[in-house]
Amino acid sequence: MSNIDTTHNKANEIVKRKFFEQLEHRKDGKDPKTVTQYVNAIHEFEIATGYKDFKMFNSDWAMDFKHHLADKINIRTKAPISKSLYFHYLAHVREFFEWLIVNVKSYNKIKLRDIEYLHVTRNDKNKARATGYQESHSLKDILATIRSMPSNTEMALRNRAMVSLCLLTTPRIGALQTARIQSIKYFKQYDAWAFVQDPRLLNTKFSKKITAFFIGHIQELIDYVIVWREYLLARGFKEKDYLFPKIATSFNSDCMSVVTLTRDPIKSSSTIREIFKQAFLSNGLPYRKPHSFRHTITRIMKRESNAVELSIALAENMGHKGNLSTLHASYGGDYEQQQSAILKAFELE
Repeated sequence: MSNIDTTHNKANEIVKRKFFEQLEHRKDGKDPKTVTQYVNAIHEFEIATGYKDFKMFNSDWAMDFKHHLADKINIRTKAPISKSLYFHYLAHVREFFEWLIVNVKSYNKIKLRDIEYLHVTRNDKNKARATGYQESHSLKDILATIRSMPSNTEMALRNRAMVSLCLLTTPRIGALQTARIQSIKYFKQYDAWAFVQDPRLLNTKFSKKITAFFIGHIQELIDYVIVWREYLLARGFKEKDYLFPKIATSFNSDCMSVVTLTRDPIKSSSTIREIFKQAFLSNGLPYRKPHSFRHTITRIMKRESNAVELSIALAENMGHKGNLSTLHASYGGDYEQQQSAILKAFELE
């Protein structure tokens, strides 16, 4: 019987841990989700090569990994993994080995020419970077869906407020999941509401603070969010408590279902996606992920006469990196004032 451990390699684990720590904590550190992608990529590499010691890396291993990825099936779709995932896994593993030979002396015998085999062809790279058309519902259908959502229970009120906030500010699902009551703020000087995403409290991309002003001025949707916020405060919740807390279901002594509003966050992003899914299915529409709201809003704004101004303001809401808003702030005064005014004036209907 073989004594080879096929679940992990101790020497590999040590250097992997150093690499992942460096990825997260260096000056231009990557966010935890991106680090997880590296973890998954290197794990797939070890599966493909039988958990052999990284010191033995050669071009044959690189080719074995390529074949492994080419044959890998997406568990959910039962189809081969996407070209994008194939490309990123190869790039992550290549970066890891390049880091190894520079930073860990005992691995400096690995040859760069062998690592080069982890590159992909130009055609494959172009396919991987190609972005297909992202399906999204019309604004009319989204508004109709929100207005058709029930409001007869705490869970229903919470869910309607969540979907409304997603349309009003187009946040990432992680920000929705970790939003706090105090995140919904009224800026008196601008006469505008905003979803303030403070990275000290919320999950935001690149740990960036994002002030996402409400888009449009449909008071009905704004009220769905504000009324839920005020409801929580009236129930004794504090400003730093979660805006969309978990609602637990249990049974009492009479075997009757009891629903309890907790102070815990919704733990899984799939739970939030399910809320959106049920809302659209109940309105007779196919499911579109929360991120699709960004596509809906962007496509409408691109048709407006002030599309450039709208795009800059919306990019700030989304937390996208760019220099145009900085330019406006530097030479045109308080950009948040312009951002709030531009987005508030945009007509959702």
